[in-house]
Amino acid sequence: NSLLAMAFQPHIIIRAPTTLPMPIHMGIPIGIQPVMTFQTHHRVRPHYHNNNNNNPGVVQPIPGQPTTTVFIGNISERVPDNLIKQVLIKCGPIISWKRVQDASGKMQAFGFCEYRDPEATLRALRILKDLEIAGKALLVKVDQKTKDLLDTHIKKKKSKLKLPENDSTLDERKKKKVPTATLR
Repeated sequence: NSLLAMAFQPHIIIRAPTTLPMPIHMGIPIGIQPVMTFQTHHRVRPHYHNNNNNNPGVVQPIPGQPTTTVFIGNISERVPDNLIKQVLIKCGPIISWKRVQDASGKMQAFGFCEYRDPEATLRALRILKDLEIAGKALLVKVDQKTKDLLDTHIKKKKSKLKLPENDSTLDERKKKKVPTATLR
């Protein structure tokens, strides 16, 4: 079998038998039905997905590991719930996202996201703070219990990296002013 490949995305591989020499027009043997195989190259982050295809990005909690809850407020009424959920998933694997609804079923301007690990929560606090979506900057907060858990996590991380207690290397990410992205 001969293998001819075209050099554009997605890669198209044409397989054709070559028992006899055949004329080739534009890279395709004439008179043969080519078998085309499409190959795509993308990276999958398996820890962001679980086997529940109806809810990609939502994972189960890890037994014995505490979860963290983040308050997301100041959400524009024009922003669909699913968009906020997709933004939250970009920060890390979530266990749940619940946007509050009033008695009539109308989505309110706030909700709660439960993250599986402290790193995802720290990332959400850093990245989503003041992120503007549909003309409104998001408000991202955690309660005191979660703050204490995050502080403990940062201390453990510093000790693993053998950084002094007063070293602010891991805290610099919070201090840097990142330009605010706008989604419309």
